Order: sequence, then structure tokens, then C-alpha cells
Amino acid sequence: MSGQPHSIFVTRALVAVAAAVLMWGGSGVAIKFVGPSGLVTAFYRLWFAIPLLWLVLASRPALCRRLDRRWALACLVGGTLFFVHQVLFFSALKLTTVANVTIIGALQPAVVLLAAGPMFGERATLTTGAWTAVAFCGTALVVLGARATGASSLQGDALAFANLFAFSAYFLASKRVRERVGTWEYVTGMTTVSGLWMLGTVLVAAEDLASPRGWEWLVLAAIAVFPGTLGHTLINWAHAHATALSVSIMLLAVPVIATLGAALVLSEEVVLLQMVGGLVTLAAIGAVLRSMSPSSSEELAVSAAETDAP
Repeated sequence: MSGQPHSIFVTRALVAVAAAVLMWGGSGVAIKFVGPSGLVTAFYRLWFAIPLLWLVLASRPALCRRLDRRWALACLVGGTLFFVHQVLFFSALKLTTVANVTIIGALQPAVVLLAAGPMFGERATLTTGAWTAVAFCGTALVVLGARATGASSLQGDALAFANLFAFSAYFLASKRVRERVGTWEYVTGMTTVSGLWMLGTVLVAAEDLASPRGWEWLVLAAIAVFPGTLGHTLINWAHAHATALSVSIMLLAVPVIATLGAALVLSEEVVLLQMVGGLVTLAAIGAVLRSMSPSSSEELAVSAAETDAP
């Protein structure tokens, strides 16, 4: 393997990213396709993944030795914030369109960059701020277009925007703790904490955990195994062979695939105003990513692989 040309690994890395993008793009459609509530879907999304994560961790004794008090505290903070993100994300998908949720979520790099310039070692430039404003305007067009068709709900859109900031808060907290805690043990621990919070929530809310029927169990397991675990593994591997900027730009295809999938599978109507708004948003976020320093771009690209989301 070591004797193969570098270009082969780059090509394989881009193929791996493309596979992850397809899985992540299809996950929103799958989540909305099943009948259980957002909380029940999020519960199984976490608890089908948790055993897999611990199985990998248990097979690596060196990682197990790192499970100390500092790891536990980091997982408690990260897992709590991730739980909030999961509740908002899955609930928003059940109430509004897949296009709205994914396009709004695409604003995350801009929000993080504006909020955490000092953490990246740089401050947002006037150009970055201008492109961020353009991205928000594009998102407004997407939301207005969906509202015109009657396919979205104000509550669902509000949850999607709340999720944008909840996920950004989770990302910022995770970025800080990952300076001291390794990736895999952190993802395993914080997903477990999130799962415990979710368990308590569904019990208090008296959610019907037996509500999935027949093939829905397979869909829920697939969401956890493929986009939730395999997708992030592929992206993490690709980071060693592809540039952070190329990974980040390719990830912008997720909302496009999700929107197309929702139109084909769920018959969600997509009007011209939404298409224009989506293109404006993704182009503006692409401009934001291109304006970032290599270190900032790397942080945002790696975050996609380490969040264990959707």
C-alpha cells in the first residue's frame, strides 16, 4: 500500500467522502420516512450506535486506559449539549421540510467562525461577515418558499434554527475538550451520556418505545450504523489523504442530496424560490470556507467526522 502513488489515496479519500455525503444526505429522508416521533427516533439512533462504539473502544486497550476523570467530565458536557442537538434536530425533521432543516444546518460553519474567531487563532473578516449575511438571506428564501407551499411549519423551522445554535455550542465545547481527550473515546463517552439523557427524556415524556413497526426497526438501525457510525469513520480516514477544504466543500452537497431525496421519496414540493435560496446559501457558505485559514478549515472539516451526527 505504501508504494502506491499519493493520487490513488487522494482519489480513494474523495470516494470515501462522497459515500459519507450520500449517507448523510439520505439520513434526513430516512428519519422523516419512519413513523415514530422525533424523540423515539433519536433514542434508537443513539442506542443502536452505543454498543458499536463501545465494542471498538474495548478492542483497543490503549484507549481504555484514557478513560479518566477528565474524560468523564468532557463527555458529560459534550454529551449533554449533543443531546439537546439531537432532540432539536430529530424533532425539527418531523415538523418541517427536510430542505429547511438541512439548509439551515448548513449555516453552522459561518456561525462557528463568527462566534469563535479567537479559538481558531483568527477573527472573522469583513468579507466573511458579508458572505455569512448572504447565506442567512439565502436561508430566509428557502424558509419563505417552503411556507408558501404550506409544507413547513413555523414551529419546525424555529426548532431547526435553535438546533443550528445548539449544534454550534456543542461543536465549540467539543473542540475545546478534544485538545485534552482523544477522538474515539470522546465520541463513545459523549454519545453514551447523550443516550442516557435521551432515555430519561422518553421515559418522562411517556414516549412509546415500541412504536416502530416491522421494517421501521431496520431503518432505525441503518440510520445508526451507516450515517451515524460508518459515515464518520470514512470521513475520519479521508482526513489523512484529502485537504480539509475539499472535505468541507463536498459536505455542502448534503443539503442538496437531502432536498432531492425528500422530493423524490417523500414528495416534498420544492419551488423556485427555495432552489434559488438554497443555491445562494451553499455558494455563500462555500465562499466562507474558502476565506478561512487552513487551520480553521481543518477544524470545521474534522468536526463533521467527530460529532457522530445526525
